Amino acid sequence: MKNLVIFGDSIPKGIIYEDGRIKRAKVCAVDILNNYYKFDTVKNYSVYGQTLARLMSKGTIDEYLKTADRSAKNYAAICIGGNDADYDWRTIATCPDKFHLPLTPIGDYAIMLDTAVKKLLESGHKVFLLTLPPVYSQLYFSNVISKIADGDSIMRFLSGDVSNIYRHQELFNYEVIKCAYRNDVKLIDIRSALLNDRECSDKYCLDGVHPNEIGQNFLASTIIQYA
Repeated sequence: MKNLVIFGDSIPKGIIYEDGRIKRAKVCAVDILNNYYKFDTVKNYSVYGQTLARLMSKGTIDEYLKTADRSAKNYAAICIGGNDADYDWRTIATCPDKFHLPLTPIGDYAIMLDTAVKKLLESGHKVFLLTLPPVYSQLYFSNVISKIADGDSIMRFLSGDVSNIYRHQELFNYEVIKCAYRNDVKLIDIRSALLNDRECSDKYCLDGVHPNEIGQNFLASTIIQYA
């Protein structure tokens, strides 16, 4: 038997943003991968809005391991971090000149990612870490942040440069890369594949965060090429 387990957020869950609403893609990357590799079981513990901090505090990996079939060939994919890198924008808007931490401090994120990988390795899983899909700063600012908080205040926090959103997320992506090297696990670089695509914008929803259905297909193709 060969089984796949996924720990992630809304992107591996197949969530897209369309017509101002959040919904699941008709066919997402996980569906395509399952159809391609013919896994015996696929357990997707991805949740919309999930952070690594929340995943670990809930003990999701520990609970999964209690029932995992150790005799099978088990693959584990971790694709999470975009929400950890995000901020409480409403709070920032009320006091933009103060220092604010992201939802998960980056040092905590690095430690928890190491812990998650080690737990899965010790249980005999073949682990894959996926880099973070890049955030489109302007789209995210215009279509999400400015709709929930005062845009002028947020721009003060960003020092007048909306691309600081992208650069901040990039720091979390580096932690994914470093974790893969520290633990000698496979790294699937979906971020570089998207950045290298001249039609990358066509693969994103208007929120600048979620790949659309074309993007989900692109992610699946990229993962297959790497794996």
